[in-house]
Amino acid sequence: VMHHATATSFLGISGVVWFWLLTIIGIGGVVFSLSRRFSLLKTGRAENRFDRLGERFKHVLVYAFGQKKMFDDPFAGIYHLMIFYGFLVVSIRTVTMVLEGLFAGWELPLLHTGIGHAYLFSKDIFEALVLLGLVFAVWRRGVQRKERVIQSTGAWIVIGLIAILMLTDLASEGARIAAGELDGSFLPVSALFGSMMGSLGAAALQAIYSSMWWIHLITLNIFANELPSSKHFHVYTSIFNVFFAKLDAPGKLPTMDLENVDENTRFGISTITDFTWKQMLDMYTCTECGRCREFCPTTLTDKPLQPVLFLKSVRDQLYAEQKEILSSPGGEASSSQHELVPVVVDPEVIWACTTCRWCERACPLDISYVDKLVEMRQNLVLEKAEFPEEAQTSFRGYEVNGNPWQLPAEERAKWAEGLDVPLASEAAGEFEYLFFVGSPGSYDDHGKKVSRALVKILKAAGVKFAILGPEEASTGDAVRRLGNEYLFQMLAMQNVEVMNGYGVKKIVSNCPHVYNTLANEYPDFGGDYEVVHGTQLVADLVRQGRISMAKTVDLDLAYHDPCYLGRTNGEYDAPRDLLGRIPGLTIREAELNRERSMCCGAGGGRMWLEESLGRRINQLRFEQLSATGTTEVAVACPYCFSMLSDAQRESDLEQAQTLDVIELVAMSLDA
Repeated sequence: VMHHATATSFLGISGVVWFWLLTIIGIGGVVFSLSRRFSLLKTGRAENRFDRLGERFKHVLVYAFGQKKMFDDPFAGIYHLMIFYGFLVVSIRTVTMVLEGLFAGWELPLLHTGIGHAYLFSKDIFEALVLLGLVFAVWRRGVQRKERVIQSTGAWIVIGLIAILMLTDLASEGARIAAGELDGSFLPVSALFGSMMGSLGAAALQAIYSSMWWIHLITLNIFANELPSSKHFHVYTSIFNVFFAKLDAPGKLPTMDLENVDENTRFGISTITDFTWKQMLDMYTCTECGRCREFCPTTLTDKPLQPVLFLKSVRDQLYAEQKEILSSPGGEASSSQHELVPVVVDPEVIWACTTCRWCERACPLDISYVDKLVEMRQNLVLEKAEFPEEAQTSFRGYEVNGNPWQLPAEERAKWAEGLDVPLASEAAGEFEYLFFVGSPGSYDDHGKKVSRALVKILKAAGVKFAILGPEEASTGDAVRRLGNEYLFQMLAMQNVEVMNGYGVKKIVSNCPHVYNTLANEYPDFGGDYEVVHGTQLVADLVRQGRISMAKTVDLDLAYHDPCYLGRTNGEYDAPRDLLGRIPGLTIREAELNRERSMCCGAGGGRMWLEESLGRRINQLRFEQLSATGTTEVAVACPYCFSMLSDAQRESDLEQAQTLDVIELVAMSLDA
């Protein structure tokens, strides 16, 4: 009877020596490669990702082991789950094969017990599932050829290597079953292989087992050493990347320390070692699956920014500089001296992003993009003064008058004339909510209509509120995302000082950008407030029975989800709840809605920049909305209103309306 522990003896005594040599070289190669990658990772800027450990372990269970985001694409999710879990289960068997070669006679503990039989059965089934998953992967890459997926020779090599690992183990187990060493009743798939070897003698079965054993472990060593130098490095890094994922609110950008600045301070990201270690880990982890660009507005409109290609370019630069960075005199790692822009990354790539976060929502491994692009903008703005000319006009307006149009701050409350809206300076603290109007709501003609509509609703509900009027300045959302961190912090501290002086606790705003900035970014400057979007507060007032909509509004509208209300802050239901309560109103949903909604093109400060490359984002988004069967649109953001109403005019639909949800509620108000 053949014994499985004699695989190395197939080549005589020298076989054991060869296997020890193979193992030492294989493990040594992996350790060397990983140590170099780890040393490179340590050259990145410091960043604390070791906090909130309980949340991090839970996050890993849901997104790494639960593969939650993979099922945004159910077909890919299913076959990836097969491969992922199959690989985990089979790895136990692979370790036992290594130990068999190193220590003659060693075998898996409890192998001949019910526990061992249960493991072997599950291992056998999972190997079949892995092979089936690989067939699906081949179909996706070779036949379906989904456009978002980056085709590469390396991907085909890895598919082949995984297939070899599964087949060689099944064949080796089949040989043992045919030799009578294993009971095939708990190895159903291997038993099929064994049935094809039933007529072979003991010597032939030993040869098959030994050859499959050697091929399996040689393949394993090739596979393990291929990973650190390819996109498949994620096999090693993905669980760690998910563990160290950003747990703060998605819309919160990191705050730059501007109080401890000296002549050596570098603002933002200029070279590859200016990235944080976690940002570098993102680069290691990208699988080039292309999900990030599937509905990316810049990708769909032929802009130079495609998130996966941006990340790939900086990762390639990181690898290209590895030897130089790690081989400086004295043995210490050095900082990179090579500027990324414009040699590695075109400036147009940096300025194209709308910060809509489709890419981050889509990435199954929690890779971030917005922070990297904004920090590269910071370097261009604060160190090099290299930014689009039209941004300078906005910067000047924000700095001098607290708004991008350079309109007088004294006119900020002019929209409220005749409405008996109290100023915080006059209300003596007798208000529950501060209505933070924002620049569009204060100066833009349509924005002022929406502000007046919210005032009408709040008064009908008996809500005590006040505004800051001339004391209000822009929150700085756009200037921060355009890279002008100095100006953002100046505006933030100015607003916080004013609001804290009036004892503000609760804030409502009609602008999702204001909402996001006040709720998620102002706490870094001492501004801790309970912030709600206008639709959230009004929906709550309706539920409390404090207002009702009874007047018919006979309109047919497609609803557009604002990125900063929906994908960034998770609010999809409040606007829909309000629209659904308005008599006579017909609401249509675009194919790309809720989490998958496409940006209007205004975010990330793009509202103030020219759009000269590719198609206009607002026009594509309007086409998606009008494909529902109506050319009229409902929004819940002043910037979305501006972009989509522009698209209507650009499409020669002068009579088509874009209306804010708050405006529609006021039209239907039973008062």
